[in-house]
Amino acid sequence: MERKGSRIVSRRQIPHKYRASRPKIVQWIARWFLRLFGWKVDGFIPPLEGKENLIIIAGPHTSNWDGVFGFAAILGLDAKITFFGKHSLFTKPILGKFLKYMGGIPVDKTKPGSGLTDVAIQNMQKLNGSLIAMSPEGTRAKTEKLKSGFLRIAKAVEGQIFLGAFDFGNKRILLDKFYKPSGDNDEDLLWVRNYFLQFQAKRPENY
Repeated sequence: MERKGSRIVSRRQIPHKYRASRPKIVQWIARWFLRLFGWKVDGFIPPLEGKENLIIIAGPHTSNWDGVFGFAAILGLDAKITFFGKHSLFTKPILGKFLKYMGGIPVDKTKPGSGLTDVAIQNMQKLNGSLIAMSPEGTRAKTEKLKSGFLRIAKAVEGQIFLGAFDFGNKRILLDKFYKPSGDNDEDLLWVRNYFLQFQAKRPENY
């Protein structure tokens, strides 16, 4: 458990333009929740220049608990983040409203041209500087190779890639650093996969 008075999470950890201006009570509840479980948000996202399209990739993603602490971090940071999920999740009355409130956009993969990567590119091209979060695994289940969608998105919208992590060993969400792709997708995906190996997942057997 964090000692009383220590920093759990602060909106100052992200650039002003990425803030959602939610009610302070929402930020307080998020900080309370993280403190209750002994979690915190480490690191920060530095100011960017230009269009400022930013893609945060977070991992290792192995459990629904990633989303629980991830949402708490988003609210605590007061971050205005866009993310994408199965359209079926958004049809549920309460869950659907919550996901949309958090910045979620439904993706119906059965329709041509409506895959996650295509939808992300379309949305980011409409905005002058946007922040999206995604998991390169694309699933909580064990997978042998990461998906390259985030690399395609970054190239299409001239965006930068930023590394984040779910670190259950140290009970923290980490906002770490930028990653510059090499141009070789296989090499980049291997590097990112190995990067996430340094963090303890909730379910290590799934990574």
